[in-house]
Amino acid sequence: MQIETWWLFALPIVFALGWIGARWDMRLEKRESEIERLAQQKSTFKGLNLLLNEEPDKAIDALVQIAQLDPETTELHFALGSLFRRRGETERAIRVHQHLANRADLPSRHRDHAAYELGRDFLRAGILDRAETSLTQVSPSSKYGIPAKESLLEMYQVEKDWAKAIVAAGELEGLQKKPRHKEIAHFHCELAHEALRAKNIEQAKEHIDAALLAIAKHPRAVILQGDLALYQQAYQAAINVWKTIATEYPAYWPLVADRWMKAHEELGQAEQGLDQLVAALDQQAGGELLDITFRFVLELRGLKAAEALMTQVMSHTPSLSAMALRAQARLAIAQAEGQAETENELRASLGLLKQRTHSLARYTCSHCGFRARRFYWQCPGCNEWESYSPTRGEGAAPSGRSM
Repeated sequence: MQIETWWLFALPIVFALGWIGARWDMRLEKRESEIERLAQQKSTFKGLNLLLNEEPDKAIDALVQIAQLDPETTELHFALGSLFRRRGETERAIRVHQHLANRADLPSRHRDHAAYELGRDFLRAGILDRAETSLTQVSPSSKYGIPAKESLLEMYQVEKDWAKAIVAAGELEGLQKKPRHKEIAHFHCELAHEALRAKNIEQAKEHIDAALLAIAKHPRAVILQGDLALYQQAYQAAINVWKTIATEYPAYWPLVADRWMKAHEELGQAEQGLDQLVAALDQQAGGELLDITFRFVLELRGLKAAEALMTQVMSHTPSLSAMALRAQARLAIAQAEGQAETENELRASLGLLKQRTHSLARYTCSHCGFRARRFYWQCPGCNEWESYSPTRGEGAAPSGRSM
Protein backbone atom coordinates (compact mmCIF):
# COMPACT_ATOMS: atom_id res chain seq x y z
CA MET A 1 0.00 0.00 0.00
CA GLN A 2 2.91 2.32 0.78
CA ILE A 3 4.48 1.59 -2.68
CA GLU A 4 1.27 2.47 -4.46
CA THR A 5 1.03 5.74 -2.57
CA TRP A 6 4.63 6.58 -3.51
CA TRP A 7 3.86 6.04 -7.19
CA LEU A 8 0.91 8.37 -6.91
CA PHE A 9 3.30 11.12 -5.86
CA ALA A 10 6.10 10.14 -8.31
CA LEU A 11 4.11 9.91 -11.54
CA PRO A 12 3.07 13.60 -11.72
CA ILE A 13 6.67 14.59 -11.02
CA VAL A 14 7.94 12.34 -13.84
CA PHE A 15 5.34 13.74 -16.26
CA ALA A 16 6.22 17.28 -15.23
CA LEU A 17 9.91 16.67 -15.79
CA GLY A 18 9.17 15.13 -19.23
CA TRP A 19 7.00 18.08 -20.18
CA ILE A 20 9.70 20.53 -19.07
CA GLY A 21 12.33 18.57 -21.06
CA ALA A 22 10.16 18.57 -24.20
CA ARG A 23 9.53 22.29 -23.91
CA TRP A 24 13.25 22.89 -23.48
CA ASP A 25 14.04 20.84 -26.61
CA MET A 26 11.43 22.79 -28.54
CA ARG A 27 12.92 26.06 -27.40
CA LEU A 28 16.40 24.85 -28.39
CA GLU A 29 15.17 23.76 -31.84
CA LYS A 30 13.33 27.04 -32.29
CA ARG A 31 16.41 28.94 -31.26
CA GLU A 32 18.61 26.96 -33.67
CA SER A 33 16.10 27.56 -36.47
CA GLU A 34 16.04 31.25 -35.63
CA ILE A 35 19.85 31.33 -35.70
CA GLU A 36 19.87 29.59 -39.11
CA ARG A 37 17.19 31.95 -40.43
CA LEU A 38 19.12 34.98 -39.23
CA ALA A 39 22.31 33.56 -40.78
CA GLN A 40 20.49 33.09 -44.09
CA GLN A 41 19.07 36.60 -43.93
CA LYS A 42 22.49 37.99 -43.12
CA SER A 43 24.09 36.12 -46.05
CA THR A 44 21.25 37.17 -48.37
CA PHE A 45 21.57 40.84 -47.47
CA LYS A 46 25.33 40.56 -47.70
CA GLY A 47 25.09 38.96 -51.16
CA LEU A 48 22.64 41.59 -52.41
CA ASN A 49 24.78 44.38 -51.02
CA LEU A 50 27.86 43.00 -52.77
CA LEU A 51 25.95 42.67 -56.06
CA LEU A 52 24.79 46.29 -55.77
CA ASN A 53 28.36 47.35 -55.06
CA GLU A 54 29.51 45.48 -58.20
CA GLU A 55 31.50 42.83 -56.34
CA PRO A 56 30.10 39.70 -58.06
CA ASP A 57 32.79 37.29 -56.86
CA LYS A 58 32.14 38.02 -53.19
CA ALA A 59 28.39 38.07 -53.85
CA ILE A 60 28.54 34.56 -55.30
CA ASP A 61 30.43 33.29 -52.24
CA ALA A 62 27.75 34.75 -49.97
CA LEU A 63 24.91 33.22 -51.99
CA VAL A 64 26.65 29.84 -52.10
CA GLN A 65 26.79 29.96 -48.30
CA ILE A 66 22.98 30.30 -48.22
CA ALA A 67 22.57 27.30 -50.51
CA GLN A 68 24.84 25.26 -48.24
CA LEU A 69 22.84 26.27 -45.14
CA ASP A 70 19.55 25.25 -46.74
CA PRO A 71 19.71 22.64 -49.55
CA GLU A 72 15.98 23.16 -50.19
CA THR A 73 16.56 26.61 -51.71
CA THR A 74 15.79 25.38 -55.25
CA GLU A 75 15.24 28.77 -56.82
CA LEU A 76 18.52 30.02 -55.39
CA HIS A 77 20.32 27.04 -56.94
CA PHE A 78 18.82 27.92 -60.32
CA ALA A 79 19.84 31.56 -59.91
CA LEU A 80 23.39 30.58 -58.96
CA GLY A 81 23.70 28.18 -61.89
CA SER A 82 22.53 30.82 -64.36
CA LEU A 83 24.89 33.36 -62.83
CA PHE A 84 27.84 30.97 -63.15
CA ARG A 85 26.96 30.27 -66.81
CA ARG A 86 26.70 33.96 -67.67
CA ARG A 87 30.11 34.52 -66.11
CA GLY A 88 31.59 31.71 -68.20
CA GLU A 89 32.07 29.39 -65.21
CA THR A 90 30.36 26.48 -66.96
CA GLU A 91 31.88 23.78 -64.75
CA ARG A 92 30.36 25.35 -61.62
CA ALA A 93 27.05 25.87 -63.42
CA ILE A 94 27.01 22.21 -64.46
CA ARG A 95 27.68 21.07 -60.87
CA VAL A 96 24.84 23.21 -59.49
CA HIS A 97 22.29 22.09 -62.08
CA GLN A 98 23.52 18.47 -61.96
CA HIS A 99 22.93 18.48 -58.20
CA LEU A 100 19.36 19.63 -58.76
CA ALA A 101 18.70 17.14 -61.56
CA ASN A 102 19.93 14.24 -59.39
CA ARG A 103 17.59 15.04 -56.49
CA ALA A 104 14.92 12.32 -56.26
CA ASP A 105 12.52 14.56 -54.32
CA LEU A 106 12.53 17.34 -56.93
CA PRO A 107 9.03 18.15 -58.30
CA SER A 108 8.53 17.48 -62.02
CA ARG A 109 8.35 21.19 -62.93
CA HIS A 110 11.72 21.80 -61.25
CA ARG A 111 13.12 18.62 -62.82
CA ASP A 112 12.27 19.91 -66.31
CA HIS A 113 13.82 23.26 -65.42
CA ALA A 114 17.00 21.54 -64.16
CA ALA A 115 17.29 19.39 -67.31
CA TYR A 116 16.86 22.47 -69.50
CA GLU A 117 19.44 24.54 -67.62
CA LEU A 118 21.88 21.61 -67.57
CA GLY A 119 21.45 21.23 -71.34
CA ARG A 120 22.24 24.93 -71.81
CA ASP A 121 25.35 24.50 -69.62
CA PHE A 122 26.58 21.62 -71.78
CA LEU A 123 25.86 23.65 -74.94
CA ARG A 124 27.95 26.51 -73.59
CA ALA A 125 30.73 24.05 -72.73
CA GLY A 126 30.56 22.49 -76.21
CA ILE A 127 29.62 19.05 -74.87
CA LEU A 128 26.90 18.56 -77.47
CA ASP A 129 26.05 14.89 -76.89
CA ARG A 130 25.32 15.48 -73.19
CA ALA A 131 23.45 18.67 -74.07
CA GLU A 132 21.19 16.68 -76.38
CA THR A 133 20.61 14.04 -73.68
CA SER A 134 19.59 16.67 -71.11
CA LEU A 135 17.40 18.72 -73.45
CA THR A 136 15.51 15.68 -74.74
CA GLN A 137 14.57 14.84 -71.13
CA VAL A 138 12.51 18.04 -70.87
CA SER A 139 8.79 17.33 -71.15
CA PRO A 140 7.33 19.02 -74.29
CA SER A 141 4.25 20.06 -72.28
CA SER A 142 6.28 21.85 -69.61
CA LYS A 143 7.15 25.54 -69.44
CA TYR A 144 10.63 24.69 -70.76
CA GLY A 145 9.47 22.37 -73.57
CA ILE A 146 9.61 25.00 -76.34
CA PRO A 147 12.94 26.60 -75.22
CA ALA A 148 14.48 23.11 -75.01
CA LYS A 149 13.34 22.24 -78.55
CA GLU A 150 14.64 25.59 -79.81
CA SER A 151 18.01 24.88 -78.20
CA LEU A 152 18.06 21.42 -79.82
CA LEU A 153 17.20 22.94 -83.21
CA GLU A 154 20.00 25.47 -82.81
CA MET A 155 22.43 22.70 -81.85
CA TYR A 156 21.46 20.45 -84.78
CA GLN A 157 22.10 23.33 -87.18
CA VAL A 158 25.54 23.94 -85.67
CA GLU A 159 26.30 20.21 -86.02
CA LYS A 160 24.75 20.22 -89.53
CA ASP A 161 22.60 17.27 -88.50
CA TRP A 162 19.85 18.28 -90.91
CA ALA A 163 17.73 15.14 -90.47
CA LYS A 164 17.36 15.77 -86.73
CA ALA A 165 16.82 19.48 -87.43
CA ILE A 166 13.83 18.60 -89.64
CA VAL A 167 12.29 16.53 -86.82
CA ALA A 168 12.91 19.25 -84.22
CA ALA A 169 11.46 21.96 -86.47
CA GLY A 170 8.37 19.82 -87.07
CA GLU A 171 7.90 19.30 -83.33
CA LEU A 172 8.27 23.05 -82.72
CA GLU A 173 5.58 23.72 -85.33
CA GLY A 174 3.22 21.55 -83.29
CA LEU A 175 4.16 23.16 -79.97
CA GLN A 176 4.15 26.79 -81.12
CA LYS A 177 1.38 26.52 -83.72
CA LYS A 178 3.69 28.58 -85.93
CA PRO A 179 4.97 27.45 -89.36
CA ARG A 180 8.67 26.81 -89.90
CA HIS A 181 8.40 26.03 -93.61
CA LYS A 182 11.39 28.16 -94.60
CA GLU A 183 13.76 26.39 -92.23
CA ILE A 184 12.42 22.93 -93.11
CA ALA A 185 12.81 23.69 -96.84
CA HIS A 186 16.44 24.69 -96.29
CA PHE A 187 17.16 21.61 -94.18
CA HIS A 188 15.92 19.42 -97.04
CA CYS A 189 17.99 21.48 -99.50
CA GLU A 190 21.11 20.89 -97.38
CA LEU A 191 20.44 17.14 -97.47
CA ALA A 192 19.77 17.30 -101.23
CA HIS A 193 23.08 19.13 -101.75
CA GLU A 194 24.92 16.49 -99.73
CA ALA A 195 23.21 13.71 -101.71
CA LEU A 196 24.21 15.35 -105.02
CA ARG A 197 27.83 15.55 -103.88
CA ALA A 198 27.63 11.86 -102.95
CA LYS A 199 26.04 11.13 -106.38
CA ASN A 200 22.95 9.71 -104.67
CA ILE A 201 20.37 10.78 -107.26
CA GLU A 202 17.30 9.22 -105.66
CA GLN A 203 17.96 10.73 -102.26
CA ALA A 204 18.70 14.13 -103.80
CA LYS A 205 15.38 14.07 -105.69
CA GLU A 206 13.52 12.98 -102.56
CA HIS A 207 14.80 15.93 -100.53
CA ILE A 208 14.29 18.44 -103.36
CA ASP A 209 10.66 17.30 -103.63
CA ALA A 210 10.28 17.59 -99.84
CA ALA A 211 11.67 21.16 -99.93
CA LEU A 212 9.22 22.08 -102.71
CA LEU A 213 6.43 20.53 -100.67
CA ALA A 214 7.36 22.78 -97.73
CA ILE A 215 7.44 25.87 -99.97
CA ALA A 216 6.27 25.64 -103.58
CA LYS A 217 8.86 27.02 -106.04
CA HIS A 218 11.36 27.66 -103.26
CA PRO A 219 14.28 29.35 -105.09
CA ARG A 220 16.99 27.18 -103.58
CA ALA A 221 15.05 23.99 -104.27
CA VAL A 222 14.43 25.10 -107.88
CA ILE A 223 18.16 25.80 -108.33
CA LEU A 224 18.96 22.33 -106.98
CA GLN A 225 16.35 20.83 -109.29
CA GLY A 226 18.26 22.33 -112.21
CA ASP A 227 21.56 21.09 -110.75
CA LEU A 228 20.13 17.57 -110.58
CA ALA A 229 19.04 17.74 -114.24
CA LEU A 230 22.50 19.08 -115.21
CA TYR A 231 24.18 16.19 -113.38
CA GLN A 232 21.95 13.77 -115.27
CA GLN A 233 22.99 15.51 -118.53
CA ALA A 234 19.38 16.60 -119.12
CA TYR A 235 20.62 20.02 -120.25
CA GLN A 236 17.39 21.33 -121.74
CA ALA A 237 15.49 20.27 -118.62
CA ALA A 238 17.99 22.18 -116.48
CA ILE A 239 17.56 25.29 -118.63
CA ASN A 240 13.77 25.06 -118.42
CA VAL A 241 13.92 24.76 -114.63
CA TRP A 242 16.28 27.73 -114.26
CA LYS A 243 13.99 29.89 -116.41
CA THR A 244 11.75 29.90 -113.32
CA ILE A 245 14.55 31.65 -111.44
CA ALA A 246 14.97 34.21 -114.25
CA THR A 247 11.27 35.08 -114.29
CA GLU A 248 10.16 34.66 -110.65
CA TYR A 249 13.33 35.13 -108.61
CA PRO A 250 15.62 37.34 -110.76
CA ALA A 251 17.66 38.38 -107.73
CA TYR A 252 18.95 34.77 -107.53
CA TRP A 253 19.89 34.67 -111.22
CA PRO A 254 23.63 35.27 -110.51
CA LEU A 255 23.69 31.98 -108.54
CA VAL A 256 22.87 29.92 -111.67
CA ALA A 257 24.46 32.05 -114.42
CA ASP A 258 27.65 29.96 -114.68
CA ARG A 259 25.78 26.63 -114.87
CA TRP A 260 23.21 28.17 -117.22
CA MET A 261 26.05 28.81 -119.69
CA LYS A 262 27.44 25.30 -119.21
CA ALA A 263 24.08 23.75 -120.12
CA HIS A 264 23.82 25.95 -123.24
CA GLU A 265 27.39 25.12 -124.27
CA GLU A 266 26.60 21.40 -124.01
CA LEU A 267 23.67 21.96 -126.38
CA GLY A 268 25.75 24.11 -128.74
CA GLN A 269 23.65 27.16 -127.85
CA ALA A 270 26.24 29.28 -126.05
CA GLU A 271 25.30 32.48 -127.90
CA GLN A 272 21.64 32.10 -126.99
CA GLY A 273 22.52 31.54 -123.35
CA LEU A 274 24.82 34.58 -123.37
CA ASP A 275 22.07 36.77 -124.85
CA GLN A 276 19.98 35.97 -121.76
CA LEU A 277 22.82 37.01 -119.43
CA VAL A 278 23.44 40.25 -121.30
CA ALA A 279 19.72 41.06 -121.17
CA ALA A 280 19.70 40.40 -117.42
CA LEU A 281 22.35 43.11 -116.91
CA ASP A 282 19.69 45.72 -117.70
CA GLN A 283 18.00 44.80 -114.41
CA GLN A 284 20.97 43.96 -112.16
CA ALA A 285 24.35 44.98 -113.50
CA GLY A 286 26.55 44.07 -110.58
CA GLY A 287 28.20 41.38 -108.50
CA GLU A 288 28.69 37.85 -109.77
CA LEU A 289 26.36 38.31 -112.76
CA LEU A 290 28.53 41.13 -114.11
CA ASP A 291 31.73 39.09 -113.66
CA ILE A 292 30.29 35.95 -115.30
CA THR A 293 28.73 37.81 -118.24
CA PHE A 294 31.97 39.74 -118.90
CA ARG A 295 33.96 36.51 -118.85
CA PHE A 296 31.72 34.77 -121.41
CA VAL A 297 31.46 37.85 -123.68
CA LEU A 298 35.25 38.07 -123.63
CA GLU A 299 35.52 34.35 -124.47
CA LEU A 300 32.82 34.20 -127.18
CA ARG A 301 32.77 37.70 -128.68
CA GLY A 302 36.18 39.20 -128.02
CA LEU A 303 37.78 42.20 -126.30
CA LYS A 304 35.98 44.94 -128.21
CA ALA A 305 32.56 43.46 -127.44
CA ALA A 306 33.47 43.06 -123.75
CA GLU A 307 34.70 46.67 -123.55
CA ALA A 308 31.56 47.94 -125.32
CA LEU A 309 29.31 45.99 -122.96
CA MET A 310 31.01 47.45 -119.87
CA THR A 311 30.73 50.95 -121.35
CA GLN A 312 27.00 50.33 -121.86
CA VAL A 313 26.64 49.09 -118.27
CA MET A 314 28.50 52.17 -116.98
CA SER A 315 25.99 54.40 -118.79
CA HIS A 316 22.98 53.09 -116.85
CA THR A 317 24.43 51.41 -113.71
CA PRO A 318 27.88 52.86 -112.91
CA SER A 319 29.92 50.84 -110.41
CA LEU A 320 33.52 50.21 -109.47
CA SER A 321 33.24 46.61 -110.69
CA ALA A 322 32.06 47.67 -114.17
CA MET A 323 34.78 50.34 -114.30
CA ALA A 324 37.43 47.78 -113.34
CA LEU A 325 36.24 45.28 -115.98
CA ARG A 326 36.18 47.98 -118.66
CA ALA A 327 39.72 48.99 -117.67
CA GLN A 328 40.73 45.31 -117.89
CA ALA A 329 39.32 45.04 -121.44
CA ARG A 330 40.92 48.33 -122.51
CA LEU A 331 44.28 47.25 -121.08
CA ALA A 332 44.13 44.00 -123.10
CA ILE A 333 43.25 45.99 -126.25
CA ALA A 334 46.13 48.41 -125.63
CA GLN A 335 48.52 45.48 -125.16
CA ALA A 336 47.30 43.86 -128.38
CA GLU A 337 47.70 47.12 -130.31
CA GLY A 338 51.09 47.99 -128.78
CA GLN A 339 49.96 51.25 -127.10
CA ALA A 340 52.65 51.36 -124.41
CA GLU A 341 51.73 54.73 -122.88
CA THR A 342 48.04 53.91 -122.69
CA GLU A 343 48.90 50.48 -121.33
CA ASN A 344 50.89 51.95 -118.40
CA GLU A 345 48.09 54.35 -117.49
CA LEU A 346 45.46 51.62 -117.65
CA ARG A 347 47.60 49.22 -115.63
CA ALA A 348 47.92 51.77 -112.80
CA SER A 349 44.19 52.56 -112.86
CA LEU A 350 43.26 48.89 -112.94
CA GLY A 351 45.50 48.14 -109.96
CA LEU A 352 43.76 50.78 -107.85
CA LEU A 353 40.28 49.70 -108.96
CA LYS A 354 40.94 46.03 -108.22
CA GLN A 355 42.29 46.87 -104.79
CA ARG A 356 39.20 48.94 -104.04
CA THR A 357 36.64 46.46 -105.37
CA HIS A 358 38.37 43.57 -103.59
CA SER A 359 38.06 45.32 -100.23
CA LEU A 360 34.45 46.46 -100.71
CA ALA A 361 32.82 43.62 -102.66
CA ARG A 362 30.95 41.64 -100.02
CA TYR A 363 27.66 39.90 -99.35
CA THR A 364 26.10 41.43 -96.23
CA CYS A 365 23.64 39.85 -93.81
CA SER A 366 20.57 42.05 -93.40
CA HIS A 367 19.99 40.61 -89.92
CA CYS A 368 23.36 41.03 -88.16
CA GLY A 369 25.56 42.85 -90.69
CA PHE A 370 28.04 39.95 -91.07
CA ARG A 371 29.97 40.40 -94.34
CA ALA A 372 31.39 37.59 -96.50
CA ARG A 373 33.13 37.20 -99.86
CA ARG A 374 30.83 34.36 -100.92
CA PHE A 375 27.08 33.91 -100.80
CA TYR A 376 25.53 31.93 -97.92
CA TRP A 377 21.97 30.69 -97.59
CA GLN A 378 22.47 30.74 -93.83
CA CYS A 379 24.45 33.54 -92.21
CA PRO A 380 27.62 32.20 -90.48
CA GLY A 381 27.31 35.02 -87.94
CA CYS A 382 23.72 34.80 -86.68
CA ASN A 383 22.48 31.56 -88.37
CA GLU A 384 19.54 33.40 -89.96
CA TRP A 385 18.27 31.85 -93.21
CA GLU A 386 17.97 33.88 -96.45
CA SER A 387 19.37 37.01 -94.81
CA TYR A 388 21.98 37.55 -97.56
CA SER A 389 21.06 39.34 -100.76
CA PRO A 390 22.27 37.22 -103.68
CA THR A 391 23.67 40.39 -105.25
CA ARG A 392 27.16 41.28 -104.03
CA GLY A 393 27.38 44.86 -102.82
CA GLU A 394 30.08 47.52 -103.05
CA GLY A 395 28.95 49.77 -100.21
CA ALA A 396 31.22 51.11 -97.51
CA ALA A 397 32.20 48.48 -95.00
CA PRO A 398 29.94 48.52 -91.91
CA SER A 399 31.29 47.98 -88.43
CA GLY A 400 30.07 44.34 -88.29
CA ARG A 401 32.25 41.23 -88.59
CA SER A 402 33.44 39.94 -91.95
CA MET A 403 35.17 36.98 -93.48
